[in-house]
Amino acid sequence: MEIYLVRHGIAVGGEPDGPDAFRPLTGKGRRRFHKTARAFARLGRKLDLILTSPLVRAVQTAEILAGEAKHGEVAVLEELDPKFGVRSLLEAVSKRANGAKRVALVGHDPQLSSVLAALAGVPAETLDLKKGEIVRLDATELSPAGSAEARWSLKPRSKTVEKGLPLAKADGKEADGAAPRRKARRGPSDRSGPRRRLRARDTTAAASGSESSETAGAAASPEDAETASDSGATQNEPGTDSSPRSPDAASQAGSESPVQPA
Repeated sequence: MEIYLVRHGIAVGGEPDGPDAFRPLTGKGRRRFHKTARAFARLGRKLDLILTSPLVRAVQTAEILAGEAKHGEVAVLEELDPKFGVRSLLEAVSKRANGAKRVALVGHDPQLSSVLAALAGVPAETLDLKKGEIVRLDATELSPAGSAEARWSLKPRSKTVEKGLPLAKADGKEADGAAPRRKARRGPSDRSGPRRRLRARDTTAAASGSESSETAGAAASPEDAETASDSGATQNEPGTDSSPRSPDAASQAGSESPVQPA
């Protein structure tokens, strides 16, 4: 027998004084499960029997499934109410199935997760059955003794099935089991490094230019000084530029260069 466990779609929030049984699906819940039901229909599996919980949100989910997939009878099963235990539910399904090969059970959590854990023989806390999800089990008999094999699960907003059980993810880890990688941050010292190097380069260049000017001045001989005084009249003639250039200005002109972009 193929058993399809179907958790109802997203429903409106419950009110403290409002009855839980009458909470309907939200618009978002309807749209999402329509997509899931269409993806299920594309698998080409005809459901011989669709059994649903009597609660409104489950009935609406069963109606959407019946509207998208090929199916036989659709009926309410009282034991799919979450107040019933796993054994009572499985016994009721066995009686109601009556030879059906493909049966969908539309209900609630934690009841459906408990049924899945019992039939597959795994701890219930390792499972994560989301709202609007469909899980297929293949079972020879409906007994809570690990007698079924979990074939695949169809998650909400997914177009393809995933093999195996819908397992819960480990805390702080991604789906592939690897720790999430974080982008390294650069501290203030890292950001200011290039600026400090540029300032140091300019200071070194200026210092070297100043030293070269001082060296040139110290190396000047008395004969050079006399030659400079003799030619002073010529330099001061009208039409000539007699303004001296300071050593600092010369050094700056020789040391400055355009900064290349980093």
